[in-house]
Amino acid sequence: METLNSASVVGRHCRIIGSVRDSQGRGRFNEEPLIVREVDNLGRHMYLVQFDDGSTTFLFPSEVVV
Repeated sequence: METLNSASVVGRHCRIIGSVRDSQGRGRFNEEPLIVREVDNLGRHMYLVQFDDGSTTFLFPSEVVV
């Protein structure tokens, strides 16, 4: 997994489009998590985001609006 040097979105909040499930299986709707890290893994571009309750999950850029 490669961390990208992209200060443009890291540290910013994003808005979830539609619904996603976090790493614990909870549904997330219309939330605005913080982008903690931007990574490329196996040719896939993803954001590691942190929700207000502290949980984290990976989301694809197509799942959020920055």
